[in-house]
Amino acid sequence: MKNRRIRRFAKLSFRRKLLVYSLVLSIFPVLTVGLLSSYFASRSIQREVDQNHQYMLNQMQVQLNQFTKSIHTNSIYIATNLSVEKSVREGPGIENLSASLEMNETIRRIRSTSPVLFNVSIVYKKFNNFTYSNEYSAQQLAEKRLLTILDKMKPRENEAIIVPANSFDDQPELLLFRPVPIQSAYTDGVLVLHVSPEHILQFVGSMENGYRTRVMVADEQNRIVISSNRSEMGKPLDTVIRPAKAGSSGERSGQVTIEGESYKVQTEKSPANDWTYIAITPMKALTAQSHRIQLTTWIVVAVQALLWAVVAALGTSRMYVPIQRLTEKLMPRQRQERSRGDGLAMLGDYVEELADANRQLNDRLNEQFPYLRQGIFQQLLRGEMSERELAIAAEHAGIRLKGDFVFVCVAEADDIAAFHQTYREKDRALIHYALLKMMEETFHGVPFIAVFTPKTGQVVLLVGMDSDGVEAKALLRQRADEARRHVRNYFRFAISVAIGSPLRAFTEIGKGYEEAAALLNHRFIVGEDMTIAADEADEGLMRLSRETGETQKRIVHHVFNGNMDDSRELLSLLVAELRQTNMKPETAMGLFSYMLGELDYMLQQTGCDIRQATGIDFYRKLHQLRSLPELERWLAGELFPAVKAHLELEAVSKQTKTIREVMSYVRQHLDEDMTLQKAADRFQLSVSYLSKLFKDESGVNFSEFVLELRMNKAREWLEHSDMPIKDISDKIGYASVQNFNRVFKQWCGIPPGEYRKEKRLSG
Repeated sequence: MKNRRIRRFAKLSFRRKLLVYSLVLSIFPVLTVGLLSSYFASRSIQREVDQNHQYMLNQMQVQLNQFTKSIHTNSIYIATNLSVEKSVREGPGIENLSASLEMNETIRRIRSTSPVLFNVSIVYKKFNNFTYSNEYSAQQLAEKRLLTILDKMKPRENEAIIVPANSFDDQPELLLFRPVPIQSAYTDGVLVLHVSPEHILQFVGSMENGYRTRVMVADEQNRIVISSNRSEMGKPLDTVIRPAKAGSSGERSGQVTIEGESYKVQTEKSPANDWTYIAITPMKALTAQSHRIQLTTWIVVAVQALLWAVVAALGTSRMYVPIQRLTEKLMPRQRQERSRGDGLAMLGDYVEELADANRQLNDRLNEQFPYLRQGIFQQLLRGEMSERELAIAAEHAGIRLKGDFVFVCVAEADDIAAFHQTYREKDRALIHYALLKMMEETFHGVPFIAVFTPKTGQVVLLVGMDSDGVEAKALLRQRADEARRHVRNYFRFAISVAIGSPLRAFTEIGKGYEEAAALLNHRFIVGEDMTIAADEADEGLMRLSRETGETQKRIVHHVFNGNMDDSRELLSLLVAELRQTNMKPETAMGLFSYMLGELDYMLQQTGCDIRQATGIDFYRKLHQLRSLPELERWLAGELFPAVKAHLELEAVSKQTKTIREVMSYVRQHLDEDMTLQKAADRFQLSVSYLSKLFKDESGVNFSEFVLELRMNKAREWLEHSDMPIKDISDKIGYASVQNFNRVFKQWCGIPPGEYRKEKRLSG
């Protein structure tokens, strides 16, 4: 009886429920409502303040990370610029006027393109500490005591240091110190970037918010770097903020004292630079707001107690009209027909679903957009895009493809082993970024240039030209030679550049990349630090380097797939061939170093580490060997078997986990056009590899698995719901009802309508 009444009440419309709830609530004492409302109001304020603090801290972290990254990048550009190093080395004076003018132009260009406003000073330590500045006079520079501040900060070797504003007397600006040249340990010259607090605040945005909340930022030495109160910048944090005492115990609480006033505080450490972000809100503002809400709550409750019965009787119909209009306007008609119960709750749930979906889409778009351009070029290299797909993707990513001909240029470090040893993983991203920027500047002036990094130590340049004649090829060779010279001057490694043949379309750059990569193998015969053009390469040497490169790739392929016999046989042939060519030992060592780099790269793509597989630093081991027979024995007897054993150990668990994730992904996106290509793109696998792996792990093909899921879900809805067949077709990802009917009939033997009738009659 009781359950029947509950079901009958649940079937009532929202309008009638509203009337019933209103009459029932008017019976209960309003005091309980007042107490609960006051309590939840206070808690709501606290939560709002905490969320506000967290939001401000997160925003400030993002802005300051961008700020520090910008000034560090600009300081590296200036400190590593050839004209600046030349000016510091030759010194000031009229005899070096050209170097000084070139340095001024370089600094002006970098400052004009920077999102952060800063001034530049350069101290010539070898020339009686003469100081150049784009902004300050000699008297102003003397008052700033830059070298005195630098000595007090005690930098370690080539370390760049940031000094917050007001850290020292008469130091109103934030200062960044970096040596020039960048590896000179402050012995030749000192680069100083001056950033005023106004510019910092302008860059990071507002540091205050509701409830008089504001944010401070302290560095790893607890000095205040950023504050809306300029007088606080540079001071130790403990001198500005003191913990409030809780009772007589003296324990630290969630409050601090600033100039005698209590504040609620929330702090967060940044993992990027170990800075502390602090959000503070006056306790008076919080308590005042809480008291106002409590007073308002009690007034509302008192009035509600007097008028509730009248409002419940007369206002129910009018109160429901806006909800009904919003429901009709916002919610799809199909959902209105399927939904039952509380209209307001349905509307709220629907709006929340839309908001969540919108947030998820925005998050995914923001995460993927920086990689969109890189992904387009990677697909072009693999030959996976048609002209139409490229046009659509380029328009979406804001890429304007220009030029009647496209040249593929590949620049690669000559000594991959030394590159890995010199730059660890955390430094390679910065080196690649600097290398990409340098390449873009070197190849400026051409109709189109795109630069990206497909793998460690290698840069691919796509150069669009209006002609494929002699002048265009000569220009590319000239720019390639300039790029090699810049790398020798600015970095601690050398590169070779290969220029492929001109192509008619951007969709053909996969072929151009293969040609340029083959040209790079040529350097193992003609030498390193070379510019190798397709139209100038010697065919005999090209054939030898191409055959050597192909043999090398086949060895890596066999090792990666566990074919030890084939890999050893090819290795023996390669060693015998190298003996016959009388190749230099350094060149042969570079060849095997490159082969190990290829093997390392392929293992990294599968999530494995070759050092974990072997337990040694194989690059160092390679250079310790003294003969080709010794090298062959080590590769065939130790390294290759160790890699095979490690791959076999990792393969089973990793493959099983991958297929489970793929199955879960398919189940969650069954309403979409689910294809093997889409799943492969989602998990960054090749289509052929995913197809084979799925078949081996699950026992069925990918398409059979998707079809079975769809048909089982369709049969479930046909048997246990009144959902229209068109809606079922849409929910399991079919573009048309006709297509769904055809597939369902092939699967079950009868159309979906007849299947529903049979199940209803048999039930």
